[in-house]
Amino acid sequence: MLDSPFKKPIITPPPEHPRLMLRRKDLERVRENLGRSENRLAVEIYEELLGTPVRGAGATPEYGTYNLGEYLAAEAYAFRALLSGRADDARTAVDAVDLLLDAFDVPAGNMKARWGGHLIFLCAETYDWCYRFIPDSRKVKWISRCEEIASRYFEMGYPPAKQAALSGHGTEAQLLRDLLAFSIAVYDERPDIYEWCAGRIFDEYVPNVRLYLAGGAHPQGPTYGSYRWAWLAWAELLFRSVSGGAVFGCLEPTAEWLFYMTRPDGEAMRLGDDFNEVKDEYNRKAPFTVPFFLAWALTGRDVFRRSFDRGLCREYLLPSRLGMDFYDESSWGEAIFSPVSMLIFDRSASCAEAEAVPPVCRHFGYPVGQTVYKSGQTHIFMKAGEFWGSNHDHLDAGCFQIYSGAPLFTDSGVYDSYHTNHRKRYTIQTVAHNCLTVEPPEGAGQATPEGGQRLPGGGREPKTPETLFCEEYRAAFVLSHSESDDGCSMEIDLTPAYRHSCASVTRRMEYDAVARVFRLRDAVRPLKKGARCAGLLHVQTEPRIDGRTVTVKNGPATAVVRVLSPADAVIRAVGGPGREFVSEGVNYPPERPNFSEAGWGRIEVVSESDEPERVIEIEIVLR
Repeated sequence: MLDSPFKKPIITPPPEHPRLMLRRKDLERVRENLGRSENRLAVEIYEELLGTPVRGAGATPEYGTYNLGEYLAAEAYAFRALLSGRADDARTAVDAVDLLLDAFDVPAGNMKARWGGHLIFLCAETYDWCYRFIPDSRKVKWISRCEEIASRYFEMGYPPAKQAALSGHGTEAQLLRDLLAFSIAVYDERPDIYEWCAGRIFDEYVPNVRLYLAGGAHPQGPTYGSYRWAWLAWAELLFRSVSGGAVFGCLEPTAEWLFYMTRPDGEAMRLGDDFNEVKDEYNRKAPFTVPFFLAWALTGRDVFRRSFDRGLCREYLLPSRLGMDFYDESSWGEAIFSPVSMLIFDRSASCAEAEAVPPVCRHFGYPVGQTVYKSGQTHIFMKAGEFWGSNHDHLDAGCFQIYSGAPLFTDSGVYDSYHTNHRKRYTIQTVAHNCLTVEPPEGAGQATPEGGQRLPGGGREPKTPETLFCEEYRAAFVLSHSESDDGCSMEIDLTPAYRHSCASVTRRMEYDAVARVFRLRDAVRPLKKGARCAGLLHVQTEPRIDGRTVTVKNGPATAVVRVLSPADAVIRAVGGPGREFVSEGVNYPPERPNFSEAGWGRIEVVSESDEPERVIEIEIVLR
C-alpha cells in the first residue's frame, strides 16, 4: 500500500464501471460515433485491429517486446467488449492483456518508461471496461505486475515521486495518463494508488500548470510544448470522465496558441528544440493534428475540429512503423491518439457551430511574452522570453522570425539530438537566432559563445516555480505591446539576459502590415568599451549585400533589408558550405545532415564604436 504525502484529492472515482475515459451514460453516444461519416477511417482501422493477433512479440528486436500495433489491437478488443457486453469478447481482451503483461521486457533507454507506461494504460482500459468479467485473482495479478513495471521502468519511479512537475519527462505520460488511468481503474481495490497519483497532480501539477500557461504560450516551444500539453489534456479528459469538470481549467488558450505557431505552409515554427523537422511529411505538414483533436475533445470548438480534420490521416491512427521512438520515427506513439480514443472522445454530437477564424494578431503574455501576426502567406513572430527554463529552451530572448510565402528569417540549426555538439555549442546558443550579441568584458560570468545571452543557473534546469520565476532565470521584461489587423509591435527590456555584458538593452520590434515592413531597433549600453555588438539575421539562402542594403530570397519570397544605423555599421554574411553553423570560428554541423531548414548562415550588422550607447536599427521590406 502506498502512503501518500499529499492532500486527499478533491475528486474521487465514482463507484461504477466504466469510469475511465467514459461513463455508462456515454455508451450510446460512442456507439453512434461508429456510424458517423467523419469517423470512417477510425472505424476502418479499428476493425482491422480486431483481426490482428496479439502474440507479445516486439515490432523489432531493439524494441524488446513492445509493438504499438499489438497494443492498439488489444485496446480494440477491450473496446469491443465494452460495447458488446459479451463475455467471450471480454475473455479475448483479458487474455491478450494477460499475455502482454507476462511477456513485457524492453531494453534500457529513455523509451522504456513510455513503452511500459503504454502497457499500464492498456491494462487500465481493459481492467475498467471488462471489470465484471475479470476474476479477482487476475485483478490482483495485474495490479502487482503494473506496479512492478512502473518500479522497474519508470523514470519517475514508483510511486512517481521523482522528476519535476514543471518540465521534463515528469510532465509527460508516466503520471498524467498512464498511472492516473491505472489508479482510476483499480480504485475499488487499491484507493491508495489514486490518492498518491491524483494527490500529486492536484498539489503540484495543477498550480504549476496554471502559472506557466498563464499567458497561453507554452514555455517549452511548439514542439515539446505541444507534446507535453497533450498529456495535460489527457489528464484533464480522464478527470472529466470521473467528475464531469475541469481540473487545470487553463488548457484552451494554449491550444489556440498552437494555431498561431502553425505557419502558412502548415509546418510548425522552429522554436526551441524541434523534432518535427525530422519526421515524415504527413507529420511535418500538420504537426499539431493530435493536440488539435484533444483540444476539440475538451472544448467541442469547431476551430479545433477543422484544424484536426486537415491533418488527419491513416498514419496518425496506425503508424506504419510499430516500434515507438518519436525522435527517429514519425509516430507520436504510446497511443496518445488511436482509433479507440478518437471514437470515444468524438464530440460531433455536441459540437459547437462554426466559429470565425481567430484574429490575425495576438499577444501571449507573462511568463513567456510572444506576439504573432498571421494573415494569408505572412507570419511574423516576436518573442520576449521573460524566463529561461533550460530543458528544451534556447538562449533566444528577444528573437523574431519572418515567413512571407516561404521562410525568410528563421532559427538556425536543427535538433539532431539532445547531447550533440551541434545542439550544445550552436543550436541552443544566441548566435543561432535572430537576436543581438554583445561582447562581454574579460572574466564576465555566465558568458556564452559569440557574445550571447548569459546562461542562468549555470545551465541547471529549474525544478520548481520558485526557482524558474526568480531573477536568476529572468531574461526579459515586456515593456509594451500592440496588436491590430494593421500590424503589431513589442518593446522588450533584455537587460536581464545581457547583464553580464551590458548595463542596459532594449529591443523594439514592429510590423506594419499595410506597408509590409518589419522594423527593428536595438539600444545597447555595453559594459566593455568598444565592445562588438551585432544584430543577427538568419537566412535560408545566400544573401546579396549592396552597400547598406541586403536582399534575401527564398523561392517565391523576397525581403530587402535596409540598415538605418549605425552610420559606420559593418554588414557581412557568414555562411555557405562548411560555414552554416559557425560559433567562435568553429563550424558545428548536425550529426544527421539534409534537414530542410537548417539554414545557409547569417547576416551580421556589426557596431564596434566607442560610444557608450549603440543603436542598431534596420527595416525589412517584404516584397
